[in-house]
Amino acid sequence: MSLPVLVVVMVAATLAGAAAQRRWHGGAEVASRGAMSLLLTWVLPVVYLVLVSRVHVDVTLLSGLAAGYVTMALCGTAAWFVAARVLRLPPPTVGAVILAVIVANTGYFGLPLVRTVLGGDELGPAVAWDSLVAGPMFFVAAFAVGAAFGTDRSAAAASGADAEERAELAAGDRLREFLRNPLLWAALAGLLLPWDAPRWAGEIAQDVVVAVLPVGFFVVGVQLAAQRGADGAAFRGGGLGAAVGLVVLLRLVAAPLVVVGLSLAFLDLPSGILLQAAAPSGLNGMLVSHRFGLDPRPVAASIVLTTTIMTLGVAIVTAVG
Repeated sequence: MSLPVLVVVMVAATLAGAAAQRRWHGGAEVASRGAMSLLLTWVLPVVYLVLVSRVHVDVTLLSGLAAGYVTMALCGTAAWFVAARVLRLPPPTVGAVILAVIVANTGYFGLPLVRTVLGGDELGPAVAWDSLVAGPMFFVAAFAVGAAFGTDRSAAAASGADAEERAELAAGDRLREFLRNPLLWAALAGLLLPWDAPRWAGEIAQDVVVAVLPVGFFVVGVQLAAQRGADGAAFRGGGLGAAVGLVVLLRLVAAPLVVVGLSLAFLDLPSGILLQAAAPSGLNGMLVSHRFGLDPRPVAASIVLTTTIMTLGVAIVTAVG
């Protein structure tokens, strides 16, 4: 699939998801969640196992994964400092800004983009980043941010629990979700396998990575339309422009620059990892914002803007050569 076709499919799937949500409302959300559950439980774990098993695990790859954690820690801290201390945004908005920075769409956007732009040989390192960096950042770090900055929408708050009990429940939620993540275990199994998956299996897995892209962006369209329906000012509001601008700066500029800088100075990282470092804000950030009562507007707006900028940027670079 060429890059222009990839872009057309992304846009069409997003618009289809938005139209489905407006037409069927809750039914579209239930269907999209079912499709995501099917992919995450039965399809993508096999794909991740196959692709990661074909990756040569060495110091460079492990250093690249470590660089991912360092980068997200630096960018997440910067997001907190600027949003809270400089922009003086309320805590639910600060938490949302942090989520939009540290939770990236390395799966449904990053992997097809790597396959299309860089080729199948770079998919293995990209999958390793998605499952071993982006996955824990969602299931552990994002849930911690939600618990720290969220309002009283959590299950513990609804039951009348105090702050300490809510923190304990949030920690339990994080641990359970982390341990139940099949992509993480599939990637780890792929790393530990003493043999590589057959070449034909790798080629099929590469095709599946691209084939699931419409499903991912259909879900994005459903969720964005649902958010806009719930709040007509989903993409407006005091301080929102500055907050989203901060996300764009950290997510699309600072994060990739840190990883590229480390690569040039010390690591010589695979191109698949470098491209994953510049992935746009991910839908999972919006799911966490709803779960913990954060302000969903910065996350929703950041998903749209960073995905658009990243897509146009890659298209321009590819066209120039």
